[in-house]
Amino acid sequence: MSTRGPDPEVTDEALLNSIRNSERPFATVTTVTEKVSLGRERVRQRLNRLSSQDKLNREQLSGSVVLYWLDEPFLPDR
Repeated sequence: MSTRGPDPEVTDEALLNSIRNSERPFATVTTVTEKVSLGRERVRQRLNRLSSQDKLNREQLSGSVVLYWLDEPFLPDR
């Protein structure tokens, strides 16, 4: 039986940290999925929810490519 709402095993902060600790100043659903224990669709839903809550930025490029990024400064040394 599935439940609604965020997966309690993967916090919003863990999702944001996967973007924060990315090798680039942005992330995609694929790059976040590689870092957390959720499937692509669930990651996409969660990132879009965080974007609608103004916790991260979202921009859809051509086709299905969507970039997510944070407003904080990008620090590549992390």
